Amino acid sequence: MQTARRLYIYAMTGIGLGVLVFGLSTLLTVLFERLGLAPADGPNFGGADATGQQLTLAFAVVTVSLPLWLIHWFVAERGIRPGRPTAEVERNSVVRGLYFAITLSLLLVAAATALSGLLQTTLLTVTGGDTAFRSPAADLAMFIVAGAAWAYHVALRSRDWAIGPIEGAAAFLPRTYLYTAAFAGLLALTLGIDGLIELVGRIAIDEPPEFIGDSVGPWWAYSLASALSQVVVGGAVWLGHSLYAERLRADPGWRGRSERPAKVRLAYFVAVITASVIAVAFFLSMGGRAILGSLLGVSDATELGQQAGLVVLPILSAIPFAIAWVMHVRQMHEEAATFDSGDRLRTADRLALHAPALVGLAYASIGVAWLLALLIDFAALGGTVLTGDEWRRELAQFLPLAVVGATIWLWSWTAIRARYARSPIEEAASTTRRTTLLLALAGGVLAGIASTGVILYRLFGSIFGIEAPANMLSELSLAIGSVIVATAVAVYHGLALRRDQALRAGTAPPVAESEPEAQIPAGVILRLLGPHGTNADAALAVLRERLPEGYVLEVVPPPGP
Repeated sequence: MQTARRLYIYAMTGIGLGVLVFGLSTLLTVLFERLGLAPADGPNFGGADATGQQLTLAFAVVTVSLPLWLIHWFVAERGIRPGRPTAEVERNSVVRGLYFAITLSLLLVAAATALSGLLQTTLLTVTGGDTAFRSPAADLAMFIVAGAAWAYHVALRSRDWAIGPIEGAAAFLPRTYLYTAAFAGLLALTLGIDGLIELVGRIAIDEPPEFIGDSVGPWWAYSLASALSQVVVGGAVWLGHSLYAERLRADPGWRGRSERPAKVRLAYFVAVITASVIAVAFFLSMGGRAILGSLLGVSDATELGQQAGLVVLPILSAIPFAIAWVMHVRQMHEEAATFDSGDRLRTADRLALHAPALVGLAYASIGVAWLLALLIDFAALGGTVLTGDEWRRELAQFLPLAVVGATIWLWSWTAIRARYARSPIEEAASTTRRTTLLLALAGGVLAGIASTGVILYRLFGSIFGIEAPANMLSELSLAIGSVIVATAVAVYHGLALRRDQALRAGTAPPVAESEPEAQIPAGVILRLLGPHGTNADAALAVLRERLPEGYVLEVVPPPGP
């Protein structure tokens, strides 16, 4: 009953807050446009009475949403006031934790998006870029309103934590927001840095992107504004949340004891490492594609400087992600070694190896499957394939993918096998290894089933008279290559799982056989006699101390008359 009540209160509070933010930001937008922040060449969708329509909508929305939010938020806050019998339960409720997680996330997205748009408009204005269809007044208004609401909820949540410990899902959900925001900010930061690297390279080789078209101002203005806004906003979000999380982790009190073993923090490290490895492999394979494309005569660039740029730029773009990869592996390891037990340290070391192994395996599998398909095409079509450039383009694209992926997988898997060789029983029992093997097995099985389905579809279609391609083998080359790779992956990891299971079963303690029921020992009745007035209990205590093992001395009451 209380859960349903909380769901109603916090749902209505959230709806009221969202509508209120929209109404207040609309009011501020009109004010800022009156102050001169409206774009001079922007479209006027509302006609001559646009301002009046905006004001009418904004006042109506605020008038409705403000009482809705105030009333329900007053009820929610009243439940956690000190001295109330249910204050501790309300403060630790899952619904309240969910409300803060969702509200903080949405408000952060709104404020960050508005700030990014405001920075882009400012940079485009400075560089002479196209600022049409942009409203700095709306961006500034949303940033102020959403940012103020976000800061208010952060203060409220900090107050809740200051009262006392929060446990369970009530702590897990807002903690998930904290690390999700840090991850999103770091991703935006690294992508922004990559955008700047690409922009500098394109300016150096004088090759604008193909999608620019006829734009106002220099072609690089929008790319510069977009990349810089990502760096500033993403860096601020990541740095702010990660520093706050680090302060919580280092807290010597109960906050630190709650934060250090949190699995969400460990999941954050794994997510960053995985995303970084994916990006590094992608950019390195792009550089390899540029090199191989030049060697095979199918490069996208015509001049030597442009060809060098296509090789160097992806490699430079991989550097920010490689730094994030190494930095978070080191931080995860140091935290586990400093604050946690040996089990946490071993888990951190396993995660730092198994996550790249899965990424490398995925890249290598895709690349090898396409290469096998190319070989099957050669076998099926022969000279027809060799006379064109299509096979060269496919080779330039997928050979680097296979090489980079196989390199990452071999590097990680070699270290994993070395750990396994040192302590096979411990590694076989680890959840990280078992999860990695199961994920690889599942991926191989699913890919194999999907590819086999494509093959059977074509074969049955030809049997039932559906128009078949001129060369069935060439048509099914990719599906056949995928089946071969998927089967190899599934068999290898399935055998590893089976070996680990046998090893765990061999080290399991044997099941104890049921013991026969204990036999009632035979006994004799002894009579203890002593002088009149002596203490028999003292004599019994002395006798009990001298009894052999397995013997018991009991006092039997005398039989009745």
